[in-house]
Amino acid sequence: MVANLPPDYHAKEAELKDAKTPEEKIAILLEMMAIMPKHKGTEKLQKELKSKIARLKKEATEKKVISRGSPIPTIEREGAGQVIIAGPPNTGKSTLLASITKAKPDIADYPFTTKIPQPGMFQYQDIQIQMVDTPALSSGISENWLGDLLRKSDMILMLLDLTDDDILDKMDETMNVLEQFKIKQQNTWEFTKKILWVGNKIDIPMWKDIKNILCELYPLDKDLLTISAQHLLNIDTLGELIFKTLDIIRVYTKIPGKPPEMKNPYTISARSTLEDLAKSIHKDLVKTFKYARLWKQGKGNPIIAGREYILEDKDLVEIHAEDMK
Repeated sequence: MVANLPPDYHAKEAELKDAKTPEEKIAILLEMMAIMPKHKGTEKLQKELKSKIARLKKEATEKKVISRGSPIPTIEREGAGQVIIAGPPNTGKSTLLASITKAKPDIADYPFTTKIPQPGMFQYQDIQIQMVDTPALSSGISENWLGDLLRKSDMILMLLDLTDDDILDKMDETMNVLEQFKIKQQNTWEFTKKILWVGNKIDIPMWKDIKNILCELYPLDKDLLTISAQHLLNIDTLGELIFKTLDIIRVYTKIPGKPPEMKNPYTISARSTLEDLAKSIHKDLVKTFKYARLWKQGKGNPIIAGREYILEDKDLVEIHAEDMK
């Protein structure tokens, strides 16, 4: 018998007795792990709970139906790009979404609070980027539709908790789930999606030690951005890196003889041409395109460019077409 367990822990024990599915039991056990005080007197109990979780995850995996699953949530893409906020349980994904968008997701100290995708719009300078909070990545629990959502996104923001003593186990499990979803290649550090790695909770002193341990085993040292979602530390840098990882540019336009439109730029893939921009504006504009006058950022005089000209971020473009007078 382990002493000094809080009332919340015993309440979860009662819930566990009523849980029916492996997934429900795993979620409750993880909450119990989060609630439990971590000291020598609870070491045996911690091992018992981890063993139960491992056994239930195996059971859940074996019972999963491969071709069919729960209804697939759909998130209509909006803005300049769709970014999926993913990661292990309780890393602060919902807190991040609430901090940088107007969305109001459920936030709690226990894992698996998020059950379905929750979108919100992040204002980065003069464009908006769609951020989507998702259920935690966890073996035996993550639904197949989550893999589909990740694969169809423009990029993944992988959020890690730099105060979690079990971060290496969580990282291993995350890699396994990404392999199951065909996003990571086995036995390599190669991914089929663009991923921005972000370490959260740098407002808590212990984060540097855990970051160092993590970077010793994974090639993240140069790629891991550290933030505090709760206290908005390094959020400006986060916005810059999201924009860079999306690999897009902003292009402003003007109609001949009229002032430029500088508030709502077109967002297109980096290294796009004037022809690509014309397609984004209107499909018929590609056929009638003659030339464009183009102003580079910080330069006064325009240049004349053809349809194969490669655009850069913040170019101002005035397209001239055959049917214009």
